[in-house]
Amino acid sequence: MVILIHCDICGTLNLKENNYCTHCGNKLIMEHVCPYCGEVNLDYAVFCTRCDRQINPITIEDFDILFSEYNDNLLLNAQISDEEYGELLSNIFKRADYVEIYGSTIKDKILRLAGIFTECKPKARGFERGYIFLGNCIYYDDRLDDSTQIATIIHELAHYLLFDIIENLLCRIFNIRTSSTLDSFIWFFLTLPEFKIMNEYCAHTVEGRFIPYGYQNYGSFNNLINQLDYDKDSLNEMIIFGNSFANEIIVYLEKYIDEDIREEIKLQYRKDLNSPSNDSIQIETDECFPLGVKNSILLKVLYDVFKTASNEDIREELEHIREGMDI
Repeated sequence: MVILIHCDICGTLNLKENNYCTHCGNKLIMEHVCPYCGEVNLDYAVFCTRCDRQINPITIEDFDILFSEYNDNLLLNAQISDEEYGELLSNIFKRADYVEIYGSTIKDKILRLAGIFTECKPKARGFERGYIFLGNCIYYDDRLDDSTQIATIIHELAHYLLFDIIENLLCRIFNIRTSSTLDSFIWFFLTLPEFKIMNEYCAHTVEGRFIPYGYQNYGSFNNLINQLDYDKDSLNEMIIFGNSFANEIIVYLEKYIDEDIREEIKLQYRKDLNSPSNDSIQIETDECFPLGVKNSILLKVLYDVFKTASNEDIREELEHIREGMDI
């Protein structure tokens, strides 16, 4: 029986015996080898038979294991250097280097780019222009003109990439593969009111970089700000937090949404004959946290939310999120 494994960078199927991906040259991870003592374990082993430590990588499918004391200590003591974080970002975006961005229209090209990272599906119900469903699928309203669909897809792609960054960071800290159990915690984190502000500001900033000036719609963000009873300093911190993530994402997306693509986006706006609304955002910043500071804040707030989510009274909500992801 031939056993194939996916390259974690470009997704190409390789023979399990391969040391390197046949498409992109990425070193393939040997499965079930203990990272602490090098022992090769049986496929079903969760802990190393020699040193009894957790095997890298595993897939956590149980909240009791996710919120174990072991993982609590890992997250509490977690650190990530600027170089390690840069490598994490590069690995997320590297997959786009191996896929041609093509399409008969500029909307098709943007869909092609977003589709490299996650599934994209049209929707024809609801009042939202688009949304990301539980972190793993972008929905966009294909009844709208192409320029609005482009803005929506870029906006929702930014949401997905922020989710993906946090997912990859936690997988690195816990030495695990992704799972709906882990993803439900990330979704819980990103939809808490204060971090929803950070999340939305990040997506609006990324969207604004790639569409013509004056066409953004800040209504949902401004309503969110008005609904939440946060002091000015707390709001400002979350907005700077979101802007810091946005600038990281923009740096990488500019490699694929280059000047030629941006000119095609501008042309599509002219074709659609839409007038800019010049909608204004209530609170805006060009300030960013230094990378090390931002990551220290991120690790701290992730730990704080991790402790909250580990309480039994939150478990039902997490189970509900996971059920949605598994559909």
